[in-house]
Amino acid sequence: MQKRLIALLALGAGSLPALAQTSGGVTLYGLLDTTIRYSTHEDAAGHGRTQMTDGVLTGSRWGLRGTEDIGGGNKAWFILESGFSPDTGSSQQGGRLFGRTAVIGLDGDYGKLAIGRQYTLAHELLSSYEAMAFANNSIVGYQGGNYTGLRYDNTVKYIKSFNGLQVAAAYTFGEVPGSIKSGSAAAGSLAYSSGPLEIGAVYQQTQSVTSAFFGAVPAAQASKQTVWGVGGTWKAARAQYYLGYTNNRLDVADYRNNVGYVGTRFNLTDALSFIGTVQYDWLRHAGQGGKRLTTAGMLDYNFSKRTDVYVEVDYTHLQGQWIALNSSPTFANSGNTYGNASRIGVMAGVRHKF
Repeated sequence: MQKRLIALLALGAGSLPALAQTSGGVTLYGLLDTTIRYSTHEDAAGHGRTQMTDGVLTGSRWGLRGTEDIGGGNKAWFILESGFSPDTGSSQQGGRLFGRTAVIGLDGDYGKLAIGRQYTLAHELLSSYEAMAFANNSIVGYQGGNYTGLRYDNTVKYIKSFNGLQVAAAYTFGEVPGSIKSGSAAAGSLAYSSGPLEIGAVYQQTQSVTSAFFGAVPAAQASKQTVWGVGGTWKAARAQYYLGYTNNRLDVADYRNNVGYVGTRFNLTDALSFIGTVQYDWLRHAGQGGKRLTTAGMLDYNFSKRTDVYVEVDYTHLQGQWIALNSSPTFANSGNTYGNASRIGVMAGVRHKF
C-alpha cells in the first residue's frame, strides 16, 4: 500500500521512471513516449489521419523530486514535474513549467501531507482500477480529467495508512474573492488491500465546473460536479484483473454519466505483456440518452526495465447524446469525432525512462 501511495503521489497513474541522477537528495527523472497513430473519422467528411503523437498510456515528462530527513522519523519532500509533447518539444498543460505536478509535503507517523498542484483523489483511486489507468490517449482515457478532474491547483491532501487500509482526504481552494465555495473542491477516499485483492471507493465534489467537462459546459451553466466510484483489482500468478464503476453528475448543465469498466494486464512472457480494457458509458442530458463503448488492446515488449515498444488498437462507438457531446465545436480534446459515430485507431510506439 505504501509503495502504491508513493507512486501515485509522484506520477499519478503513469509508469514510474528509472532514477537518473542524484545530487544532494534531489533526483532528476523523466520519460519519453512517442507513437505513430492512424485513426479514422478525423474530420466531418470522415477522412482518416496519420500523425506522430504522445504515448498511449503515458505522457512524456521530466521532473525533479527529493526528500530530506528532518528528524524524529519525519521527512520533507517535493515533486516538480513538467509535461511536454515529444513530437514538437512544446510544453503541455497549457504551457506551464511544472504543469503535471508542483507539490511539497511532509511525511511521518501521522501520515502524508501534500500541498500544491497535484492529482485529484478521484483520479488516483479510480485510474488504479482501470487496466490502462485512464490512458494518456484521450479517446481511450476520456474519463481522466473530464470526470476525475485529473489535477487541481491549490490543493491540500492528507493520506494515512493503517495496515491494509488507506484513508485520504483533499481540499482545493477556489481563491475567488468574496466566495469560499466558488471554484473549490473536496474529496475523500478509502482503499483496502489484502494479499492479491485491493478494493476502494472515492467521493469528490467540485464547484463551478465548466471547461473540465470536455469544454462542453459554458460559463453560464457553471455546475457542481459530483463524482463517486468504486473498484478493485485482483492479482494472479501472471495477470492482474480490473473492475470499476464511475458515477459523474453535473447539476446545472444536466449531464449524468454511469460508466462500468473491466480489464486485464497479462504477462505472456517475462518480456511481453497484453493490456486490455472495455468501458461502457451511459449518458443522460436534456432528457435524452446516449451510449459509448470504448475498448482497447495493447501488446507491450520490454527490452529492459527502461525501454519498451508497443502496438495498440482501439475502437469507440457512440450513440445518441454521446455523438452530440463528442462532436461539439467546444469539445476540448483530440477525441472529437466530428459528428461521426465511431473511430478506429492503431498506434505503434517506443518508450524510454531515465
